[in-house]
Amino acid sequence: MKKTLWSRDFTIITIGTLISAIGGTAMSFAFSLVVFDNTDSTMLTGIFTGLSMIPAILIPIIAAPFVDTCERKKVIVRLDAFNGICYLLFAWYLSNYDFSYTIYLLYALLITSTGSIYQLAYASLYPDLIPKGFMQKGYSISSMIYPSVTALITPIASMIYVHYGVAMICLGEGILLLMASYAEHHIAFQEKELKKMSFSFSGYREEMMEGFHYLKKEKGIRSIYAYMSVTNANAEAVNMMSMALFQSSSVLTTTMYAFLTTAETAGRMLGSIFHYFVRIPDHVRYKIAVSVYASYEAMDMILLFIAYPLMILNRFICGFLGVNSMNIREASTQNYIPSHMRARVNGLFNVLVSLLCMCSRFLAGAMGEFIEYPYVAACFSMIGLLAVELVIVRNKKHVQPIYNQHL
Repeated sequence: MKKTLWSRDFTIITIGTLISAIGGTAMSFAFSLVVFDNTDSTMLTGIFTGLSMIPAILIPIIAAPFVDTCERKKVIVRLDAFNGICYLLFAWYLSNYDFSYTIYLLYALLITSTGSIYQLAYASLYPDLIPKGFMQKGYSISSMIYPSVTALITPIASMIYVHYGVAMICLGEGILLLMASYAEHHIAFQEKELKKMSFSFSGYREEMMEGFHYLKKEKGIRSIYAYMSVTNANAEAVNMMSMALFQSSSVLTTTMYAFLTTAETAGRMLGSIFHYFVRIPDHVRYKIAVSVYASYEAMDMILLFIAYPLMILNRFICGFLGVNSMNIREASTQNYIPSHMRARVNGLFNVLVSLLCMCSRFLAGAMGEFIEYPYVAACFSMIGLLAVELVIVRNKKHVQPIYNQHL
């Protein structure tokens, strides 16, 4: 029988990811707007988004050892169902009550908490559902879903938000998550060598320390994750300043901001298609990744200083470049990290990303009150450029073998 990427389980997880991505994209877009529109303050928006990241800092550390020792499929199915019900209840609340900063924050904390556990389970299980020999193609499909969905859904979400409000988006998200849960329930993959873990502080500590020891000896993985934490945090600041610029401008509009996002995701979609059909030679993956990292930070630096048509082009190019480096990174690191360690290692990475993102949101929100938005974005991008040199280039001998491994 001819080997193919599209096994039964890979098809199911792809469908589930597609369904949940549709609602998740709409919600992410709407939530970032509704708080700013109701407070008209980058500082309050920064505080909101920063505080909402607290569970993403704490939960992965707590949950990772348990995710590594339980059936990750069950975690994914149950959390999608739970979140679907939560969104339906929140849609009812929004339909009957006015905006409340506190209620929105509490709900964001809840969703971030469950989402942190879900992401650990999903990232740990996903590589096992990709047939052997198709790792690059598998991750190209994964990275294609969100760009293509975002390109289509963001303008639609913008129109729904403007005409019907955020409650309608929550309603749709709830229904979609329940559908995703049903689809993922039919995954047939059986996880092996699960080490059952009854709770004890000593056992928990031992499991977490194993993750720390792994990162301590794997300088290449540590360097890659350190840089990705910095660049993700910088992206949060740039996105916040972009949103604030468009929402406060008398010329730029919400829909124009949505299409700015669409341009980037269209570039990501094209890049994913390229990665699906074109195999990147093993020996050049590191060079490509470094070139993309530097180019992306430079493009972010000039984004808010250029005319709107050039912004569109800027985001499209960044989308195409970014998805290629992401595919290289995800396929390489997840293939490199042992399956039984993925949740703990990814959990520690998620904690670092969330911590830096929270700090960048606070800092960018505060800076945006006193400094023009384009200069704030440029400042964070310069930090990203510096990180490329200090973390990725200087640690080449440790990073290059991971990127250039045969997949």
